[in-house]
Amino acid sequence: MTIDATATAEWLSQFGMMAVLVSISLNVAISITGVLPSVFLSGANAIIFGPALGFTVSLLGEVIGAQAAYWLYHKGLMRVRRAQSGALTGRWIKAFLHAAPSKQLGLLLAGRLAPFIPSGAVTVVAVLGNVPLLIFMTSTIVGKAPSVAAEIWLGYSLYEWILK
Repeated sequence: MTIDATATAEWLSQFGMMAVLVSISLNVAISITGVLPSVFLSGANAIIFGPALGFTVSLLGEVIGAQAAYWLYHKGLMRVRRAQSGALTGRWIKAFLHAAPSKQLGLLLAGRLAPFIPSGAVTVVAVLGNVPLLIFMTSTIVGKAPSVAAEIWLGYSLYEWILK
């Protein structure tokens, strides 16, 4: 499978009714890596399911993937943190840790909205800052929705433009 929305759409369409679950599972795997782009998968979802359902499937996959990454990173980073005796808690993590929940939400939301910050970096900061899951998930849902919408629009528009 190449990292191309059209090829990914063709591959996903082989799964029929299970394509939604396969797409969400792929998005979870992409989210756990923290650095792989999901734009090709969002584009494929737009092609297969149409813009509205494609958006829903893509956002659901991103959110479930972010939650899985949060949990896995938390397990791994807490082990490293205990082994390092707090060496990972720099000045900015301490400031983030002691920030009010609304400020943590705002900072994570800004990280999610910034297109050049890898999703995994935002998740790591949230884990190191001991951000409650509710704040993390709120920032993820609200922050990822615009980028997923843009990816859906781009993928669907390019597909339509190529066909005409």
